[in-house]
Amino acid sequence: MLNLFKNLATQFYTAGLYNKEIIKSFVKCGSLTAKDYNDITGEDYATQTNA
Repeated sequence: MLNLFKNLATQFYTAGLYNKEIIKSFVKCGSLTAKDYNDITGEDYATQTNA
């Protein structure tokens, strides 16, 4: 199931419908992994907060 979600997120990101912040939000809620973030965006996922 998560693979399907990753595939959809990848397609939406590639099409410009999702941006990196949206993909990060999926990692934060556990729908995607940090590796998935890297696979989709080509960048490392960093858990930085703007507190």
